[in-house]
Amino acid sequence: MLLGSISTLFAQDKGHNIEFNIEGCKTGNVVLAYYYGNKQYIKDSTKVDNSGKFVFKNDEALDQGIYIVVLPPDNKYFEVIIDGDQQFSMNTKYDTPVKSMTVTGNEENARFYTYLQFLNGQKKKSEPLSAQIKELEAADSLGFRDSPEFKKIQVKLTDIDQEVKDYKNKFITDFPQALMSKVFLASKDPEVPDPPVAEDGTIDSTFTWRYFKNHYWDNVDFSDDRIIRTPVFHSKLERFMTKTIYQIPDSVIKEATLLVDKTLKSKELFKYTVFWITSYFETSKQMGMDAVFVHMAQNYYVTGQAFWADSTTVAKIGERAQKLSYSLIGNVAPNLIMNDTAGKIQILHAIPADYTIAYFWDPTCGHCKKVTPKVKEFYDKFKDELSVEVYGVNTNAKEHDEWIKYINENTLDWINVEDPEQKTAYKYLYDIYSTPVIYLLDKDKKMIAKRIGAEDLENFIRHHKKKSS
Repeated sequence: MLLGSISTLFAQDKGHNIEFNIEGCKTGNVVLAYYYGNKQYIKDSTKVDNSGKFVFKNDEALDQGIYIVVLPPDNKYFEVIIDGDQQFSMNTKYDTPVKSMTVTGNEENARFYTYLQFLNGQKKKSEPLSAQIKELEAADSLGFRDSPEFKKIQVKLTDIDQEVKDYKNKFITDFPQALMSKVFLASKDPEVPDPPVAEDGTIDSTFTWRYFKNHYWDNVDFSDDRIIRTPVFHSKLERFMTKTIYQIPDSVIKEATLLVDKTLKSKELFKYTVFWITSYFETSKQMGMDAVFVHMAQNYYVTGQAFWADSTTVAKIGERAQKLSYSLIGNVAPNLIMNDTAGKIQILHAIPADYTIAYFWDPTCGHCKKVTPKVKEFYDKFKDELSVEVYGVNTNAKEHDEWIKYINENTLDWINVEDPEQKTAYKYLYDIYSTPVIYLLDKDKKMIAKRIGAEDLENFIRHHKKKSS
């Protein structure tokens, strides 16, 4: 009997036992979920009894972070902090979960709900002030911001906002290791000082952006796994990778590498950061960003560092990256040697034009029949002025006769070629999985654009010529 009691106590110390009493909650199924990145995942579920009581209990401890308790019948929810102490109780009312919350046995959650209740109080103070601003705007939509009334309201709103900041800063000072302190800090943007003034009086116009970028991650504790199980890390990551840094492949790759290096102390942050950046840029619609996917795949997946991915997944990602690596913007286009309609060899790299359009199309493809005339119109108008040639590849060798017929009927007097036996492996090298596809090459046959529309060719070439001159 004594041994059984000791065993039970030991299991409770390792595991979790969280009791809830929600006044006014109807019977039904209640869910315990957790944040992970930008999603929420169900961890457990249980039944609410007639008095609004339920418990989540297991011999295994929960991963620490912010969790969500979702209540029947209307999916009303409230948040719970899961820290090292996982034996506690929470009591509240169904209609006012934050206002009525009391916590027993867990100081972190007690402090969390004191903060939320304070925040609700600040919101009640600011709402009538915001309503007054709307009234002023309705009365004078153009000049209301210059009125004394507006300025007085703005001062009051600024004071309310400062009170929240002061509360958070005191919380961080008093409880530096608390999860909420880590969340408050991670949510902060760096405070950018005034830019320095040079001796000649000039100011570096890029200083503010560079300082903000370089100090963006200063307040994130990359050694703390808990931050990934909050709503904060993903939004900060996405903002940085898509809005804070220049959206140029080389810049993104550089910053991604520096960021991943910061996460090496935390398996969870490393995993999420590598996974998200790889996935996001694999499907990016912005031209050239597939280079970021290739970099991430070849440096973290293929090298065996992606411990969360099985061998099949790693192989698929590696194969996809290898395939895309041949057609990255800035690379020399893979050379193609094919026969034209007269059986004469035509070599892509031997074309003397300043710009070459590698056009992959199918004479029976409905979309190709809409795009090909646009390419033809551009070619006829600008082939001499802009020194352009088209290397048109028939991707449907089974329709050879249809291809010849279309060329003749539409006077496609550019270089028309095909590779019926796939000796050049062009579909692999140029990642051709549908048609039509347009690649634009410069005079050195470097790829400067890919998968662009025929209507964009003129502007792109003129911009490139201007930038290169």
